[in-house]
Amino acid sequence: MTKPITKEELWSKVQAEFFTKLGRVTFSTYIEPLKPITLEDTSLTLSVPSDMAQDIIDQWDREYSMDFVQFAMTIADGFIKPDLQIAQPKMTAAAPTLDNLPFTRESDLNPDFTFEKFVIGSGNENAYAVARAVADEPGQVYNPYLIYGGVGLGKTHLMQAIGNAYAASTPSAHIKYATAEDFLNDFTESLRAGDGATAAFKQEYRSVDLLLVDDIQFWSGKEKVQEEFFNTFNVLTKNGKQIVMTSDKLPTEIVDLQTRLTSRFEAGIMMDIQKPDLPTRVAILQNLSESDGLTIPNDVLELIAEKIDSNVRSLEGAFHKFEASLRYMNKPATKETAQQILGDLNINQGFKITVERIQQVVADYYMQTIDDLKSSSRKKDLVTARHVAMYLTRTLTNESLPDIGRAFGGRDHSSVLHATTKITEKSESDPRTKEMLDALTDEIKNGK
Repeated sequence: MTKPITKEELWSKVQAEFFTKLGRVTFSTYIEPLKPITLEDTSLTLSVPSDMAQDIIDQWDREYSMDFVQFAMTIADGFIKPDLQIAQPKMTAAAPTLDNLPFTRESDLNPDFTFEKFVIGSGNENAYAVARAVADEPGQVYNPYLIYGGVGLGKTHLMQAIGNAYAASTPSAHIKYATAEDFLNDFTESLRAGDGATAAFKQEYRSVDLLLVDDIQFWSGKEKVQEEFFNTFNVLTKNGKQIVMTSDKLPTEIVDLQTRLTSRFEAGIMMDIQKPDLPTRVAILQNLSESDGLTIPNDVLELIAEKIDSNVRSLEGAFHKFEASLRYMNKPATKETAQQILGDLNINQGFKITVERIQQVVADYYMQTIDDLKSSSRKKDLVTARHVAMYLTRTLTNESLPDIGRAFGGRDHSSVLHATTKITEKSESDPRTKEMLDALTDEIKNGK
């Protein structure tokens, strides 16, 4: 290390970073209980309460240790790794059996993801109404239910709210929550472990009353897991059990998703979540402030809400960074402090990202006009410009494919999907294309 720092100082600053990244609930579970013991040249030893040690250590092994190293690198200007120690000797892990395979674990729902804490606005009210109906009568109406939309808009919250509401009304219900990646990993592990494990995997997923699966777009191109879920889907729906899924796009937009799966999904109901409007964003910040026991003036919350209009996750992230400044750095809850935080996040300046702004920036770059982009002309340069503009609209906004098509001269959604796929593939294979897209994105967000 190039500068001296005590174990208490290092841990306090690392805690502030974790608080910003994770939010209060996760922070209080996995970070706050730890205490610094010793700080050596390249290691900070942290004590873990014995009654929750296994859960905390597993989570740190999966994710937080790398975060710690990155935070410490910035804070202490040198490599420091975490060393977690518990008061009692850690029990030797049992040999793999059908009882301790990954898919036999309990599916813990986030207790904060409830209907009561879900802020309703114009962009999500329909999805919310369907979710309520599903929670009241699982397996009877809207089965399956797919919630789709951009990153960080509250899909997981709304899906788990269904699970929490059903668990409260029917304590005996068997509810299973898993990400699409969990499902794939569990399936793969069951195949490795043999026939008995495969049967146990099927029993675990096919005997539930409510199955919640997050981010099904992860299954793109994965034929075996799609086939397994197809069979699981058929068993559950045949038995009148409810399935709820989330995705960042419509099933028909997911590359290499089996047609028989998309047809099954379309037999239920699919609702999208749009990015929240300003009143909804302010309400979200007010809820966060109240739940965390903070008193923050409305004009400060409005400033944050005005500047961050992309998604709920970004909004919450900015709020937690602001909250960390109040709690750990003794900053006042003022607009000046908020402005400083927004500046640190590069949100201090910038333009509102709209379809019109994207069209104008791209048209100027290719020396065309917005009318040209909307026209039916098939000139090569113009087609490229149109494809780039559609791609950037798809990636920088939460506009749906049909809405983007309408904004570009009334084209259908398949034209937009073709354009975005083509530009995506080109950007992955051609560094110059990626550099051009990055430059256009920066100009759209921040100006020249």
